[in-house]
Amino acid sequence: MQDANTPPSSRVIVFGLDGATWDIARPLIDAGRMPNLARLMASGASGPLASTVPPISAAAWITFLTGQNPGRHGVYQFRKMDMRQYGGYRDEFATSQDYVGRSFIELAGQRGRRVAAIGVPMTYPPFPVNGFLVSGFPRPFGPQAQVWPPAKAEALGRWDEVQDSFNFSLSAAKTVETSDYWVRRYTDISLHALAEEQYDLFLVVWNSTDNIPHHFWKYTDPAFPAYDAAGAAQFGDVINHQYEVADAEIGRLLAALPDLDQATILVMSDHGMGPHPHRRVNFGVWLAGQGLLTLKQGAGSQPSLLSRAVGQVRRRLPRQWMERLRSRMPAELRADLYARQMNLDQIDWSATAAYRLKVFPSVEGIVLNVRGRQAQGIVEPGAAYEALRDQLLAGLAALRDPATGQPVVVRASRREDLFEGPYVEDIPDILVELQPAYTGGAAAQGDLVSPFPLDELSAYSGSHSPTGLFVWNGPGVRAGHWLEGAHIQDLAPTLLHTMGLPVASWMDGRVLQDLFAPAAQRPIAYAEYDVAPRAAAGAALTAAEEEAIRAQLAGLGYLRD
Repeated sequence: MQDANTPPSSRVIVFGLDGATWDIARPLIDAGRMPNLARLMASGASGPLASTVPPISAAAWITFLTGQNPGRHGVYQFRKMDMRQYGGYRDEFATSQDYVGRSFIELAGQRGRRVAAIGVPMTYPPFPVNGFLVSGFPRPFGPQAQVWPPAKAEALGRWDEVQDSFNFSLSAAKTVETSDYWVRRYTDISLHALAEEQYDLFLVVWNSTDNIPHHFWKYTDPAFPAYDAAGAAQFGDVINHQYEVADAEIGRLLAALPDLDQATILVMSDHGMGPHPHRRVNFGVWLAGQGLLTLKQGAGSQPSLLSRAVGQVRRRLPRQWMERLRSRMPAELRADLYARQMNLDQIDWSATAAYRLKVFPSVEGIVLNVRGRQAQGIVEPGAAYEALRDQLLAGLAALRDPATGQPVVVRASRREDLFEGPYVEDIPDILVELQPAYTGGAAAQGDLVSPFPLDELSAYSGSHSPTGLFVWNGPGVRAGHWLEGAHIQDLAPTLLHTMGLPVASWMDGRVLQDLFAPAAQRPIAYAEYDVAPRAAAGAALTAAEEEAIRAQLAGLGYLRD
């Protein structure tokens, strides 16, 4: 065991299992199907890892990279949010340019450490690092990898010879085959990079433990409303298989690394996965019942005719065709279509104090119609605004499913109770975290709670859960220790500290000292780092890049209305 005078770990290796959860990993470990993770756990520390709110990859991976909460780095979703617009979103995607210069990968490079990152989500466009970077999801899929330095792209070969692993127009069997290919491809790239140079900090992320459950959960659970019994015989073990494949790739890389006893190994995920919610809570109905939302005179029953028509088209067209059609619409037309699908066009804003905004399947937003912020705002800022939020929070805490009497809300929070920083005002005034069975619905008339349509539930049967996992193995780490209370924003400062580098003073996360035995704990140093200016809005992507990324996100259901 290392003592307080022993130098920090000379090498840090991070294995990212996107969307991995103990709910799946633990039974596989117990059955002997993930032997490499089991060995790392036995000689290291492990535990649950809280994700961001919402638990979506865009926010979570940037929080991991920067050690900052979304209120400070500014990304809550794949699309930029803007509460000045009734639709809540700008027609602009978040990219690496939203945080470039603040990732711990770059900070380690500033201090002379050689770094490499393969497939880490939210690293497109690629950016300069003191080493090697291959951009991860979401990114355009073309003949060459998007890498830094650009000269290395040719050595990686053509990337369009095998289809993108996020292209879910493929058959189920082909989807699994393609996903397996890309997991192993990222490992091959990693092995080649490590053979060329022994990096001080090395990261690789595999996405199959996230993208496969989105579409294959329906084959795993007979109690799931959209369970596919016919397909279960062929695909019922596909999700488990992805975990086994990832575990095997961890083993391949560990076998290629010398002096592992002096290296720190981190296995982590950005969030968990579980079944997609199967009941809709129509918060517009609830707000209307509170006298806070008013429909225009003559507004039709919900959902709107356009919403139903779009749903019919979506179910008949392949997903990538539907999203390609949408991506080629003018931005104004896309915004109008979204507003109509969300029934925002039926609301009388002059008599509406609060309305619902979709944030994520497990997280709803309540937005107040504030005078001076929205075009037709009626709620006065200050005391009236706070009094209305208090009223809403109390009502949400008491909200029950009329059919079961069960609560539908886990937690309702003022946005500033969850976030801090210059971008807190980009998120809805109230965040509503829902019980696992519930998601939000767009209706403002009719039933408060309604079933989620089975055809949509079958198309996207898995969704994110708020808790991921981590395993931390290395010198001085408590063997077999289970640590509660870790948050994804804690990993960046803890990794810097483990490398013997000061923690950036502006990070929100804390160093997880309890990972280490008392004799191995060292004082935490803090320092300023050079930070690049934030890129100008809309400067990062071309129209073709936006179209490619839009289609990729749509393949996982992230852009559903």
